[in-house]
Amino acid sequence: MPQNYVKNISIIFSISIMAILGIVSVTPSLPYIAADLNVTADRIGLVVSLFALPGIFFTPVYGVLADKYGRKKVLIPSLIVFGVFGTAGFFVRDFNLLLLFRFISGMGAASLGALNVALIGDLFPGEARGKVVGYNNSALNFGTTIVPIAGGMLAKIHWNYVFLLPVLAIALAGFILFSFREPSGSGVKPVSYFKEFLKAVRDYKILIVFLVNVLVYIIHFGSVWTYIPFLIEKKFLSSSVVNGFVLAGLSLTASFVSVFFGRLTRNMSQGRIFVYSFVLTSSALLAVTFINEWHLLYLPMIIYGAGFGMILPNIQTLVITLAPENQRGALVSINRTVSLLGQFLGPVISGFILYLSGTGISSIYTLFYFYSVIGVLALGVSQITFLKRKI
Repeated sequence: MPQNYVKNISIIFSISIMAILGIVSVTPSLPYIAADLNVTADRIGLVVSLFALPGIFFTPVYGVLADKYGRKKVLIPSLIVFGVFGTAGFFVRDFNLLLLFRFISGMGAASLGALNVALIGDLFPGEARGKVVGYNNSALNFGTTIVPIAGGMLAKIHWNYVFLLPVLAIALAGFILFSFREPSGSGVKPVSYFKEFLKAVRDYKILIVFLVNVLVYIIHFGSVWTYIPFLIEKKFLSSSVVNGFVLAGLSLTASFVSVFFGRLTRNMSQGRIFVYSFVLTSSALLAVTFINEWHLLYLPMIIYGAGFGMILPNIQTLVITLAPENQRGALVSINRTVSLLGQFLGPVISGFILYLSGTGISSIYTLFYFYSVIGVLALGVSQITFLKRKI
């Protein structure tokens, strides 16, 4: 295997892991941050939301800059900003200051989840591109399995140790600076880039897929990733390690199911896949409220992971299928922005519900009831895509 091939894949995988590190490593420690800094449960979700918020606005901008000036000139400063201000959280003992650092580090991380995909397109042609996309998804799923466990173990020492992990982004920036040579730029001009954006949203079916995507991420980050740790702490025991292992069970199942997504599409329609996916996720969210032993939480998390492992590749495949070939890059960027919007809105909506209903165990249950209903709503919305044209 050529040395450059291995190096390029390693860089792409590393960028992908950095893209998820800022959230999945932190969520197991949220109850500890809340307790130590005297923050109520309705506000702690801001640690997740304010990290995701910059990506909603900056991801398209980074795409334009990367097209005009090159990937490295955007990636390196992004990794440094994420690394410096992410690691700054280690030294913080004030919640408002922590939120400020989370927002700034999120500005750096905002480019990573889009530019890693762009690099795959730049570096790998034809069949190799499809293989690397598959490898990259495997790396992401592996990361969302392992990183929460690492974050939970670090939080067991003290929650601020979790914020040492972003220092890895600084090391990665140095490696890219001195060891990575990107291909020549595509020469895309900002004006034509924005014209493609405007053209891309004319098909109502694409808008429906984007709406489904934002609902999926609202559910995911408003319930499971932010408030499963609180449910464990309030109902069972206080352990960031347990939090990490429970969340890792979800990611591992999603990883396993995603591997077989291609086989699923050969045996059933994408509309039917949405039906099964949302039935599984909504049922799992409802089942969480009936669990009386912490280790039994693995069962609904496995069910939820199975549904989630089908939903995301189904959405991504639909975006690619519906997009005209010359507008596909713009649509993928928009889809990434939409997912970040969902990451931001989920904890905010949950915080508002807890503000109105209180922060006891019954209020946590209310969140899972609410998002179970939103899952049914998302199922209904997803089927609009298939009413007039068979995909």
